[in-house]
Amino acid sequence: MPHDDDTHQPLRYKIAFLNGIFMLGAVSGFALAVSRWAGAPLLAAIDLVFAAASLAMLLVLRRYPARVETMATIALALGFLIFAAVYVWVPGNPNRLTPFLLLSVAAFFLKGMRAGAWWLGAIVAAIVGSYYVQGPNALVSGLDLVTAVLYLAAMAGIFYCHESVEVDRQRRRREDELQRLAHYDALTGVPNRVMLADRMNQALARAKRDQGLLAVCYLDLDGFKPINDRHGHAVGDRVLVEVTRRIRDCVREDDTVARLGGDEFVVLLVGLRATEECVGSLQRMLESIRRPIAVDGHIVGLSASIGVALYPEDEEDADTLLRHADQAMYLAKLAGRNRFHLFDPASDRRARSHHQLLQEIRQGLAGGEFELYYQPKLDLATRRLAGAEALIRWNHPQRGLLLPGEFMRAVDSTELEIELGEWVIATAADQLQRWREAGFHLQVSINISAYHFQSSGFVPRLREQAMRYGPPAGERWLQIEVLETAALDDIAGISALIAACRELGIGFALDDFGSGYSSLTYLSQLDVDTLKIDQSFVRDMQTDKGDHAVVQGIIALARAFDMHCVAEGVENEAIHRALLQMGCETGQGNGIARPMPAAELAAWRAAPPAGNLDPPP
Repeated sequence: MPHDDDTHQPLRYKIAFLNGIFMLGAVSGFALAVSRWAGAPLLAAIDLVFAAASLAMLLVLRRYPARVETMATIALALGFLIFAAVYVWVPGNPNRLTPFLLLSVAAFFLKGMRAGAWWLGAIVAAIVGSYYVQGPNALVSGLDLVTAVLYLAAMAGIFYCHESVEVDRQRRRREDELQRLAHYDALTGVPNRVMLADRMNQALARAKRDQGLLAVCYLDLDGFKPINDRHGHAVGDRVLVEVTRRIRDCVREDDTVARLGGDEFVVLLVGLRATEECVGSLQRMLESIRRPIAVDGHIVGLSASIGVALYPEDEEDADTLLRHADQAMYLAKLAGRNRFHLFDPASDRRARSHHQLLQEIRQGLAGGEFELYYQPKLDLATRRLAGAEALIRWNHPQRGLLLPGEFMRAVDSTELEIELGEWVIATAADQLQRWREAGFHLQVSINISAYHFQSSGFVPRLREQAMRYGPPAGERWLQIEVLETAALDDIAGISALIAACRELGIGFALDDFGSGYSSLTYLSQLDVDTLKIDQSFVRDMQTDKGDHAVVQGIIALARAFDMHCVAEGVENEAIHRALLQMGCETGQGNGIARPMPAAELAAWRAAPPAGNLDPPP
């Protein structure tokens, strides 16, 4: 791409040239006026007018440099009139042709070849016409006249050749630039998709000829979108440039690093003799990308997921190899990110199945196939309904009622996960509105993933739902359950989001509490209402002393931090009584009631069945 200085260079030269001409005119005019004032006052006055006009044009040009073309035309016209007047009225001046030569040079320089030729024609016409008008009084010989005209014509030829060369040079530069833009990424400077296709065909031909190994590596950055959302696209672009540099540092000179767009890259590793060589390069890439990146005072961190297709183990054409590498990359993301995954036929079948599942989820969401079930939460002391947890269900047209475990993992950390989460919030808010209109007041809790919770626009969208529902002041109408392990990944960011949501009447619970490894360290930093004891501890607490101690400790911890405590996995009366004795306020589990459609919850509230629990006293 041409540098900005190159683009504006002729304009800068024109301004500098005119500045010099106007300055010279002002100084020389003033000097001539002073020298002539005593002997020729009229000429001195003319000189002063000339000096003043030159100074005025100098000031105007400096004030409005963008009008350089207009100022150039005015300067050429005034110069032509002055030099023509001198040529006609001062025939005794032996140098009266010289200013015309300088004027023609200035015309070509300031106006280019075509306009310069018109000015040259006007100058030649003035010289020749004045010669014939003066007749015998002309002091210029015919030879001098012909010589001047030939000199001007030669000068025009020189300018024409120079401009032709310059035009050709600029044309070649534009062609080179277009070629570069067509084959290289504008941001990072590495090959783009077009150049990658050519490089892949060359690499395949070389691998077939040398019986070598070719690795097609599809690389996608983990956590790049939040960087763009939080810090802006300018920071995101600089991060991409730095990541590109790190990737290039990890490969050899013969290898190719290409950017497909966004945060997706492809790396071609050529001339390999063993798979281990490829593995070493991939490990270096992962480690290099994971190092923190400092940009504009921000320290950002991200990782990469890489899918790899190997030739000749995967003996396909270039397009298929790239598609297989893309599928392997997606499996690397599903496996936990910050890793690479080698393509194999089994993974291909799983990827196809996963893609089909995503399509079915999108169609199901659009077709109204999803439904919220509500599992009651019981006040353990009074055995009355204390709330409910909304749980998503999918009424699949072929497979029947599906639980979240059968489809939610497929949408993990994708935009579809956010769409499902927004649907859950909107549906729960609508149901709460209908219950409130029927005189049934209840707090509902929903599960929100960390990816959805930290997505851009989460709080504004939640505010819209709160305004539509219109909860009474001070009412905690909705409770968001966030996994404890997810909250600990970004304690500062989660805390800020919780504070913003609480202003909308939203309560918060740490779900599966006790499963994290740093809970006690960070608990005081999270402004949550409730701790939910993971059911894995509750179910076995009567037979496992360790689980019993964990449950008792969490209940004591909740009391110390003035938080509510909910125990999951209440399956029988013995667990109910044990939790009540420990001081736990609320229980939830299949022993109380299984999740049920919204229409059944009101009836359950009126006459709750005993389930595995003893009937209320």
